[in-house]
Amino acid sequence: MDEAQKSMEEFQISREELLKLWGKVKDQNIEGLSEIESFYAGIIKNHEAMFIKEVDGVANPEAHEYEPEQGVNPYLHILLHGLVETQVIRKQPIEVIQFVNAMKKRDLAEHAIHHLLCAIFFPLILEGRNRGGETDMAKYATLLKQLKTKKPEKIDAFLDKKFHQTIS
Repeated sequence: MDEAQKSMEEFQISREELLKLWGKVKDQNIEGLSEIESFYAGIIKNHEAMFIKEVDGVANPEAHEYEPEQGVNPYLHILLHGLVETQVIRKQPIEVIQFVNAMKKRDLAEHAIHHLLCAIFFPLILEGRNRGGETDMAKYATLLKQLKTKKPEKIDAFLDKKFHQTIS
């Protein structure tokens, strides 16, 4: 396991922990959180509307199964944000910073940049899982190099073609 993979695992959090954090964010009771809890509470706070709809709006959110055609899986969405935001914070891989800087030059908001990073990274996570291995970080770095020169609105189409699936 390489350093980037280890870094990602350090910042993983369970559905139950995310639900507890959501409750604290809703109650505005985020004092005394650990570093990782504060990190994820910030991401959740930026996605309050999604949590209201996709967590508060379903029966039994602890066990609800999210089907892609039925809406966003808020837990997966937040975990992906956590992974890519960790990459940005740690500047690993370095290509993530180059991509972020290129998108900022195109006047893209930070949150939108993180969503693009999620869209790039997620299919690679799936590929690694389907192979029974880890995410191919070299392939990710190569994709980031390729995509930093593209207009943001062209990236989803590129990914759809490359991975033969819809990424949203």
